[in-house]
Amino acid sequence: ATPMTWVRFTGNWKGSYEGWMEMSLGFGMHMDKILPGLDGFYMVGQWVEPGGGLPPAAMSGRNVTQIICKQDKRPFVTTTP
Repeated sequence: ATPMTWVRFTGNWKGSYEGWMEMSLGFGMHMDKILPGLDGFYMVGQWVEPGGGLPPAAMSGRNVTQIICKQDKRPFVTTTP
């Protein structure tokens, strides 16, 4: 796919298919998943975790699921296919 295809189907800036560019100062930076004043709102996706693409986007969903489980005092349980 071309960058224009990515823009058309995802709306990502300049057709980016990954998240933020990793720089030496920002490598491993942490972005809050919860915003004050927005109850029940959680940030997930390729723009929330370092790197980009599907694996970090999926990882961000898993991380938020763990946050929700902790808030609800429920165990976080996973299985492997």
